[in-house]
Amino acid sequence: MDLGGKRMRRIETPHVPHGWDAGLFFEEATGTLLCGDLFTSMGESPAVTDVEIVSPALAAEDTFGATCLTPGTGPTMRALADLEPSALCLMHGPTYRGDGGAALRDLAGAYEERLAAEGVRLHGPVTPSV
Repeated sequence: MDLGGKRMRRIETPHVPHGWDAGLFFEEATGTLLCGDLFTSMGESPAVTDVEIVSPALAAEDTFGATCLTPGTGPTMRALADLEPSALCLMHGPTYRGDGGAALRDLAGAYEERLAAEGVRLHGPVTPSV
């Protein structure tokens, strides 16, 4: 989609962060990923930050348990990381300016660890798809 010099790409992300119909937008000219509920954080925050955003997202996940953790979650987030976004615009938190690819890979890894631990607890070992 061309929006007067901005190019928005819709990226389908079924079940990431939740809902089979999930999807995000990436603005190609500025490298901005509109993250929806990815990286949700709680409490007061500035409008823009360069401070690490994975820990607050994991704390929010501990509270809400809203993310759909499946074997496809990590690979989907890594595909988003491959876009190497320079800004992550959060629906529930500050805009992050920094290495968006690294933040996405770190959150994907943390979610895969949680999925593996839950799988072991319920059924025995679960190997996330790569």
